[in-house]
Amino acid sequence: MKNRFFWMIMLLASFASIAALPYLPDQIATHWGPSGEADGYSSKWFGALFGPAIILLIGGLFKLLPKIDPRRQNYDKFQSSYSIIANASLTLIFVIHLLLLTNGLGYEVHMDTAVSLLIGALFMIIGNYMPRMRPSYFVGIRTPWTLADDRIWTKTHRTGGWLFAAGGLVLMASALLPAAVKIPTLIGVVILIISIPYLQSYLLFKKSHH
Repeated sequence: MKNRFFWMIMLLASFASIAALPYLPDQIATHWGPSGEADGYSSKWFGALFGPAIILLIGGLFKLLPKIDPRRQNYDKFQSSYSIIANASLTLIFVIHLLLLTNGLGYEVHMDTAVSLLIGALFMIIGNYMPRMRPSYFVGIRTPWTLADDRIWTKTHRTGGWLFAAGGLVLMASALLPAAVKIPTLIGVVILIISIPYLQSYLLFKKSHH
């Protein structure tokens, strides 16, 4: 992950918080329920600082993981893909932060629709770059069987790439559906894109080692 992009997102999020803070009410919405209506509120200070804090935390993790992974040498083989996924993840947090501030300032924001679109877009990006990932202990589909056999890792991540991309399309399409449908759709997509590669990796290992 490039330091320049990380610090740019961090500074933009902080600037947005500083600019919005004087105009925010004492309490702003920070959680939305399945119906799409706000059902959780926090102080304006929490709402303004939470986004930059999460960006700092997640960005720091993306920088740290390649340094402590026992298979750190593999990160060099997919560094550009790793950076794109990291930057896309930080961008998602940044946009949600802006939407939270915008809603706090009194403008109508359909957060359920925005989250479906944003997570769907992130899944599509991850799916596009997942086949390029190399074995590691922190990134990718890490099952006992993918970590034990590089060939199984490769085949599983090809499947995972298609599933993440397709799941992303489904989530983006679900943005057009009623709010009550969006959360079950997200849960269903996540279950499928996790369980299918997990099962595939087990079956491939069983087939190749018996």
